[in-house]
Amino acid sequence: MYEEIDYNKFYRLIGDNIKKIRMDHNDSQEVLAEKIDMSRGFISQVESPGLTGIGVSLDTLFRICIVYNIDIRIFFDGFEKLINIKNNQNTEVKEYVNN
Repeated sequence: MYEEIDYNKFYRLIGDNIKKIRMDHNDSQEVLAEKIDMSRGFISQVESPGLTGIGVSLDTLFRICIVYNIDIRIFFDGFEKLINIKNNQNTEVKEYVNN
């Protein structure tokens, strides 16, 4: 049922929000990577617009939340623009994501 959903749009949204948060704190990818015990290469992949299928675990999101003292919901800012659930609650998610 969900095989047609383009999850890359969700990954891209989260990656963009991670980059924005990092830049708002004036941190380089290397500094963020060090703070959350990940590689700079991984941070780069998550934030890169040309790559597809690169997601992050909840564990990674929790680590970023702790480091920057932020609410986890900030990673999903813009989600409602990807799927306009508020206006059409009875329609399957895939119809929105594939548009």
